[in-house]
Amino acid sequence: MRERIAQAAAEEIASRGLRFSMRDVAARLGISTKTLYQHFESKERIIEELIDRAIGEMKEAENRLAADPSLTVKQKFRQALVILPRGFAYQTMTVLSELRTRYPESWAKVDAHLNEGWNRIRLLAEEGMASGEFRPFDIELFIQAYVGAWYRLMEDRPTAGRALSMGKALEGLADLLTEGVYASR
Repeated sequence: MRERIAQAAAEEIASRGLRFSMRDVAARLGISTKTLYQHFESKERIIEELIDRAIGEMKEAENRLAADPSLTVKQKFRQALVILPRGFAYQTMTVLSELRTRYPESWAKVDAHLNEGWNRIRLLAEEGMASGEFRPFDIELFIQAYVGAWYRLMEDRPTAGRALSMGKALEGLADLLTEGVYASR
Protein backbone atom coordinates (compact mmCIF):
# COMPACT_ATOMS: atom_id res chain seq x y z
CA MET A 1 0.00 0.00 0.00
CA ARG A 2 2.90 2.39 0.74
CA GLU A 3 4.05 1.96 -2.86
CA ARG A 4 0.61 2.78 -4.22
CA ILE A 5 0.36 5.84 -1.98
CA ALA A 6 3.81 7.05 -3.04
CA GLN A 7 2.90 6.60 -6.70
CA ALA A 8 -0.40 8.46 -6.26
CA ALA A 9 1.39 11.30 -4.46
CA ALA A 10 3.94 11.51 -7.29
CA GLU A 11 1.04 11.76 -9.76
CA GLU A 12 -0.53 14.52 -7.67
CA ILE A 13 2.78 16.39 -7.61
CA ALA A 14 3.04 16.04 -11.37
CA SER A 15 -0.41 17.57 -11.83
CA ARG A 16 -0.64 20.05 -8.91
CA GLY A 17 2.89 20.58 -7.71
CA LEU A 18 3.40 20.37 -3.97
CA ARG A 19 0.02 21.94 -3.28
CA PHE A 20 -1.67 18.55 -3.21
CA SER A 21 -3.44 17.42 -0.04
CA MET A 22 -3.72 14.08 1.72
CA ARG A 23 -7.36 14.11 0.67
CA ASP A 24 -6.28 14.43 -3.00
CA VAL A 25 -4.03 11.37 -2.66
CA ALA A 26 -6.74 9.36 -0.90
CA ALA A 27 -9.28 10.31 -3.59
CA ARG A 28 -6.88 9.31 -6.36
CA LEU A 29 -6.53 5.88 -4.73
CA GLY A 30 -10.18 5.50 -3.79
CA ILE A 31 -9.32 5.03 -0.11
CA SER A 32 -10.18 6.94 3.04
CA THR A 33 -7.81 9.50 4.51
CA LYS A 34 -7.81 7.33 7.64
CA THR A 35 -6.28 4.49 5.63
CA LEU A 36 -3.76 6.90 4.16
CA TYR A 37 -2.72 8.13 7.61
CA GLN A 38 -2.16 4.53 8.73
CA HIS A 39 0.73 4.39 6.26
CA PHE A 40 2.01 7.99 6.31
CA GLU A 41 1.57 10.31 9.25
CA SER A 42 1.66 13.45 7.11
CA LYS A 43 2.09 14.92 3.67
CA GLU A 44 5.65 15.82 4.66
CA ARG A 45 6.42 12.13 5.30
CA ILE A 46 5.12 11.21 1.85
CA ILE A 47 7.32 13.87 0.27
CA GLU A 48 10.27 12.67 2.33
CA GLU A 49 9.66 9.09 1.18
CA LEU A 50 9.57 10.20 -2.45
CA ILE A 51 12.83 12.11 -2.04
CA ASP A 52 14.54 9.16 -0.35
CA ARG A 53 13.45 6.90 -3.18
CA ALA A 54 14.58 9.39 -5.81
CA ILE A 55 18.01 9.81 -4.27
CA GLY A 56 18.37 6.04 -3.93
CA GLU A 57 17.36 5.60 -7.56
CA MET A 58 19.91 8.19 -8.67
CA LYS A 59 22.66 6.48 -6.68
CA GLU A 60 21.77 3.13 -8.26
CA ALA A 61 21.86 4.72 -11.72
CA GLU A 62 25.26 6.23 -10.93
CA ASN A 63 26.58 2.82 -9.87
CA ARG A 64 25.26 1.14 -13.04
CA LEU A 65 26.79 3.90 -15.14
CA ALA A 66 30.19 3.58 -13.45
CA ALA A 67 30.19 -0.19 -13.98
CA ASP A 68 29.23 -0.06 -17.66
CA PRO A 69 32.32 -1.17 -19.62
CA SER A 70 30.76 -0.22 -22.97
CA LEU A 71 30.93 3.52 -22.26
CA THR A 72 33.88 5.84 -22.63
CA VAL A 73 34.91 8.18 -19.83
CA LYS A 74 33.42 11.06 -21.80
CA GLN A 75 30.08 9.26 -22.15
CA LYS A 76 30.01 8.35 -18.46
CA PHE A 77 30.89 11.91 -17.44
CA ARG A 78 28.14 13.42 -19.62
CA GLN A 79 25.51 10.91 -18.53
CA ALA A 80 26.42 11.28 -14.85
CA LEU A 81 25.64 15.00 -15.10
CA VAL A 82 22.05 14.38 -16.16
CA ILE A 83 20.96 11.42 -14.04
CA LEU A 84 17.43 12.00 -12.77
CA PRO A 85 14.99 9.78 -10.94
CA ARG A 86 11.95 8.53 -12.82
CA GLY A 87 9.45 8.42 -10.00
CA PHE A 88 9.58 11.76 -8.20
CA ALA A 89 8.63 15.16 -9.45
CA TYR A 90 12.12 16.40 -10.22
CA GLN A 91 10.29 16.87 -13.48
CA THR A 92 10.09 20.65 -13.33
CA MET A 93 12.25 23.34 -11.87
CA THR A 94 9.09 24.88 -10.35
CA VAL A 95 8.45 21.84 -8.13
CA LEU A 96 12.04 21.90 -6.91
CA SER A 97 11.79 25.59 -6.14
CA GLU A 98 8.56 24.95 -4.26
CA LEU A 99 10.19 22.10 -2.33
CA ARG A 100 13.04 24.39 -1.36
CA THR A 101 10.77 27.10 0.02
CA ARG A 102 7.90 25.08 1.53
CA TYR A 103 9.64 21.93 2.82
CA PRO A 104 13.10 22.91 4.05
CA GLU A 105 13.78 19.59 5.82
CA SER A 106 13.04 17.60 2.68
CA TRP A 107 14.95 20.12 0.59
CA ALA A 108 18.00 19.61 2.84
CA LYS A 109 18.24 16.00 1.60
CA VAL A 110 18.10 17.07 -2.04
CA ASP A 111 20.60 19.85 -1.36
CA ALA A 112 22.99 17.46 0.41
CA HIS A 113 22.84 15.02 -2.49
CA LEU A 114 23.40 17.82 -4.99
CA ASN A 115 26.39 19.18 -3.11
CA GLU A 116 28.01 15.96 -1.87
CA GLY A 117 27.52 13.53 -4.73
CA TRP A 118 30.45 14.72 -6.83
CA ASN A 119 33.17 12.18 -6.05
CA ARG A 120 32.32 10.04 -9.06
CA ILE A 121 32.36 13.09 -11.32
CA ARG A 122 35.76 14.09 -9.89
CA LEU A 123 37.15 10.61 -10.57
CA LEU A 124 35.80 10.59 -14.12
CA ALA A 125 37.25 14.05 -14.77
CA GLU A 126 40.66 12.97 -13.46
CA GLU A 127 40.53 9.79 -15.55
CA GLY A 128 39.54 11.77 -18.65
CA MET A 129 42.35 14.28 -18.16
CA ALA A 130 44.90 11.51 -17.50
CA SER A 131 43.90 9.66 -20.67
CA GLY A 132 43.85 12.82 -22.79
CA GLU A 133 40.13 12.46 -23.51
CA PHE A 134 39.57 15.77 -21.63
CA ARG A 135 41.70 18.86 -21.74
CA PRO A 136 42.97 19.92 -18.30
CA PHE A 137 40.35 21.89 -16.39
CA ASP A 138 39.52 22.92 -12.84
CA ILE A 139 36.99 20.32 -11.71
CA GLU A 140 36.02 22.28 -8.60
CA LEU A 141 35.22 25.32 -10.73
CA PHE A 142 33.25 23.08 -13.08
CA ILE A 143 31.23 21.70 -10.14
CA GLN A 144 30.58 25.17 -8.74
CA ALA A 145 29.42 26.40 -12.17
CA TYR A 146 27.11 23.40 -12.56
CA VAL A 147 25.59 23.69 -9.08
CA GLY A 148 25.30 27.48 -9.36
CA ALA A 149 23.53 27.22 -12.70
CA TRP A 150 21.25 24.51 -11.31
CA TYR A 151 20.21 26.80 -8.46
CA ARG A 152 19.71 29.73 -10.81
CA LEU A 153 17.49 27.65 -13.06
CA MET A 154 15.41 26.77 -10.03
CA GLU A 155 14.91 30.43 -9.17
CA ASP A 156 13.86 31.32 -12.70
CA ARG A 157 10.13 31.81 -12.88
CA PRO A 158 8.90 30.18 -16.09
CA THR A 159 7.42 32.50 -18.67
CA ALA A 160 4.91 31.56 -21.33
CA GLY A 161 6.35 28.85 -23.53
CA ARG A 162 9.60 28.66 -21.53
CA ALA A 163 8.82 26.27 -18.67
CA LEU A 164 11.78 23.88 -18.60
CA SER A 165 11.56 20.32 -17.49
CA MET A 166 14.33 19.33 -15.15
CA GLY A 167 15.63 16.86 -17.73
CA LYS A 168 15.80 19.48 -20.50
CA ALA A 169 17.43 21.99 -18.15
CA LEU A 170 20.15 19.53 -17.12
CA GLU A 171 20.71 18.36 -20.70
CA GLY A 172 21.20 21.96 -21.82
CA LEU A 173 23.43 22.76 -18.88
CA ALA A 174 25.57 19.66 -19.42
CA ASP A 175 25.89 20.48 -23.13
CA LEU A 176 27.04 24.02 -22.40
CA LEU A 177 29.56 22.94 -19.79
CA THR A 178 30.97 19.96 -21.68
CA GLU A 179 30.75 21.09 -25.30
CA GLY A 180 30.89 24.89 -24.94
CA VAL A 181 29.43 27.30 -27.43
CA TYR A 182 31.97 27.09 -30.26
CA ALA A 183 30.98 25.26 -33.42
CA SER A 184 32.96 22.11 -33.99
CA ARG A 185 35.37 22.15 -36.92
